[in-house]
Amino acid sequence: MRINKGYWVWGLFPSREIKLLNEIKANVQSKLKSPFFETHITLAGPYLKIDKLFLNKLKTFGETNSVIMLNVDGYDFKQEMFESFYLSIKKSRNLHEFRKDIYELNKFELENNYSPHISLAYGNHDIKEKKILISKLPEFKKKIKMSKIALVEVDEDINLWKILESFDLNLNNSS
Repeated sequence: MRINKGYWVWGLFPSREIKLLNEIKANVQSKLKSPFFETHITLAGPYLKIDKLFLNKLKTFGETNSVIMLNVDGYDFKQEMFESFYLSIKKSRNLHEFRKDIYELNKFELENNYSPHISLAYGNHDIKEKKILISKLPEFKKKIKMSKIALVEVDEDINLWKILESFDLNLNNSS
């Protein structure tokens, strides 16, 4: 059963990438109606409860872990509200290790069916509409830098995605 209320860890992007991703998101959302949410990649969660210790661990994690590059694999979609239309991210060893390290801070369901993506629209949209949209969008297969992690409070019942804290990743040794 899907947990729709709790806390998640998101990956966030530097301003250059955000500008580009938000332009694409605005274009997509001009065709597919969607509630507002910050541009992100979900890394971990859900957590039903969090505490100050976990926040401190996340801060230290950001200081000791490097920025990582995500390989975008183009546009895709599912018939799921919160994976309606997105940029698919290739699974990589770096991303897997990064998530595993977050898991070690505070356990969450480290499912094998993790599908890394950057959402561009939430909602229940027609498949045909999404296929047409993909055919009209410019190809997008490049690397995107993930430069921060954030702790986010989520309540999907009321379309709430609130960033509580964010932490910069270490710029040295980026992979």
